[in-house]
Amino acid sequence: MGRKSNSETLHTRHSRVIIDLEAIRLNYQFLKSTAVDSQVIAVIKADAYGHGALEVAKALPDADAFAVATVLEAIPLREAGIKQKIIILGGVVDEDEMQNCIQFQLDPVIHQFWQIDLLENAEFSSSIDVWLKFNSGMGRLGFTAQDINKALEQVNKLVHIGAIRLMTHLANADDIDDEKSIDQVNESKALDLNDYEWGIANSAGILGWPQSRLNWVRAGIALYGSDPMRDHQSTQSLKPVMQFTSQILAINHLKKGQSIGYSGLYTCPEDQTIAVVAAGYADGYPRHLKNGHVVINAKKVSIVGRVSMDMITVNVTGMNVKAGDEVTLWGANPLANEVADLSETISYELFCHAGCHGKREFINKP
Repeated sequence: MGRKSNSETLHTRHSRVIIDLEAIRLNYQFLKSTAVDSQVIAVIKADAYGHGALEVAKALPDADAFAVATVLEAIPLREAGIKQKIIILGGVVDEDEMQNCIQFQLDPVIHQFWQIDLLENAEFSSSIDVWLKFNSGMGRLGFTAQDINKALEQVNKLVHIGAIRLMTHLANADDIDDEKSIDQVNESKALDLNDYEWGIANSAGILGWPQSRLNWVRAGIALYGSDPMRDHQSTQSLKPVMQFTSQILAINHLKKGQSIGYSGLYTCPEDQTIAVVAAGYADGYPRHLKNGHVVINAKKVSIVGRVSMDMITVNVTGMNVKAGDEVTLWGANPLANEVADLSETISYELFCHAGCHGKREFINKP
């Protein structure tokens, strides 16, 4: 009798996404030791960049705070028992979300005057902390230098508001040669609002711009072991958290001149042994990758042909491999940043896509 389908327990893809929670803890400790005078916010938006927000939060019981993008991302964390401060980076969009911030004790980021109106008209059962965002150069959310004092004045008049903190976001911090980050820090300090706690540094700020390490810092991509600054000396202690693997589906022996895959983009220059790997863009592997490689039995092998929905093909000529052998798509080797560079994207996107589509497994739980 064939295996019955169970939509709750049966995963339909061969790919696996292995999340090392000990690596998460080590990365947080490293970032904490780097920004020694700051409180470190672990950013777990977008399901912790595909790594699993609840599992990451549980793995960091000593984290100073967490941050997510939306109220809807925060509520399940509270309901699961996460007690630390949770900051809503995108703020709220309506009165219901503001009421949820009060009910679940969430810190909304206030970046528009109409959000202050929502605060003023909310029904408070308890006070909440808020963050006012200053637009120092990112150009997305936040009050201008001309408006930030007016916004602070309005919020300070409200009852039921606990701590008021300030934040901004660095636009070019991942480029160590671009001094815009220093300009943004200086512009923030020039507001002369030093009586408030500030949060400026993101991952690249923590690692490369000590001027931005103020009262609070936000650890995002670096928490997941990915270097935001590309080989900056301080990032060498980061541990890759996500290992993305699959397995060989088939071994084919092709003759010189035979083509492989859609559009026949690759033609064998000689007789070759080709392994078909059960991973494609439906699993979160980037379709636009060029000249990429995977690792099989500790050996780097080249991808040939086009990445398709469910499969890639790799050159295993001269290797002793078989169907079922494990294939590492990224992890410690190759790094996600290497795959991202060859795909003209960033590791953030790779993590989010693979984490959503692959069978996620957690190791080294607390």
